[in-house]
Amino acid sequence: MRKAMLATLMALVVSGTGMALTGPAGAQPAQRPALPLQGGVELTYEPPSMDGQGHVTWRWTAHNSDQNPVSDVVVTHRVTPSVPVTSSAPCTGTAEKITCEIGTLEGGQEFAGEVTAELPPGQEDSARIDGAATWTESPPAG
Repeated sequence: MRKAMLATLMALVVSGTGMALTGPAGAQPAQRPALPLQGGVELTYEPPSMDGQGHVTWRWTAHNSDQNPVSDVVVTHRVTPSVPVTSSAPCTGTAEKITCEIGTLEGGQEFAGEVTAELPPGQEDSARIDGAATWTESPPAG
């Protein structure tokens, strides 16, 4: 019984990264693939979008790739270099730590959000976002 309880409370972590790269005219960034896992939460970022006004937006998705629900899902993003974060729907925080408290994801369910940052001139090619997801596995039904 105690082992089952400890397994239920075990939190797993997966990381992801998205870069803001302007590149040559007409260059299309490739979508970052989901990180391979045997079950749990996969965190992916779409290629960043630039608005031409010094803002970059990263759209992200947390997907429960397991058939069982997971709970206490939290996604944490960090933007480097540390620049002003102007929007982090539905999350809170600053570039140093943007926290998204998702809660429960049913098997196969996704949760999406975005982070927008203001880039000073000269940093358009170097901004990046790193993320990690943590969750608690639910015991299999039965």
